[in-house]
Amino acid sequence: MESGKVLSVNSHPRIEHVEIDSADLNQGYEKFAQHLQQNSLPWPQLLASAFTAGKSRIMMTGDGETLDALLRTLAGSKDLRKQRDTLSSVSLTCFGGVSSDLPYRAISLLQKHGIIADKYTMSPHSVSLYVPVESREAAVKALHALI
Repeated sequence: MESGKVLSVNSHPRIEHVEIDSADLNQGYEKFAQHLQQNSLPWPQLLASAFTAGKSRIMMTGDGETLDALLRTLAGSKDLRKQRDTLSSVSLTCFGGVSSDLPYRAISLLQKHGIIADKYTMSPHSVSLYVPVESREAAVKALHALI
């Protein structure tokens, strides 16, 4: 088991989720791409996606202007909609995040500060925790204790 050494903490202030009626994830992305093109919108930074029971979900971030424009255009769409409340992310850049207890230590530390992470995603060199927008700054400060 690796040690999960944290090198830095960074954050995205705004994470949005879009839900798309689709037969599979590929069709969801096709509809999303068409929506962006039809509305002359740039691609946001995609963070994760999933498909379950006729719905594709895309989690994304970007600058406020781009995300606001995208969300405004969803009102006129029958197949795309905002899925949930806006979140923020706090990410740990690390060595050994995948084969260690680092995600558990991070979630536990946040809980001690009264912050409940909604979910987390991992890569070999990062752990990203998704928290309520109003908890982002406190989460960044708390997770600095892991460095």
